[in-house]
Amino acid sequence: MTKKELERFARQNPDFVAWAKSQRQKVRALARQRNYELIVQEWEKSKQPESAQRKLMAHQIAQSMRDVKNFIQNVESVFTKIKTLHGYAKNLKR
Repeated sequence: MTKKELERFARQNPDFVAWAKSQRQKVRALARQRNYELIVQEWEKSKQPESAQRKLMAHQIAQSMRDVKNFIQNVESVFTKIKTLHGYAKNLKR
């Protein structure tokens, strides 16, 4: 999304303008990074009811926990393979 598209979006959605004024620091920081799509996403998130936001957050946390669990399993399998190879190398030296 470009700056012009964001301006057009703001003209079409007066609620967005009010929200942007109330969240001025956040919007300015994102605008400096030219991250206009994220500004709109933040506004859409703020429109969601609290329960939906909590549900979304819980889903994201659960996904992160699954990712961490998978990462730990991958690291453990790599260490197991290294130990096995180290054992083979010891036997070859003998």
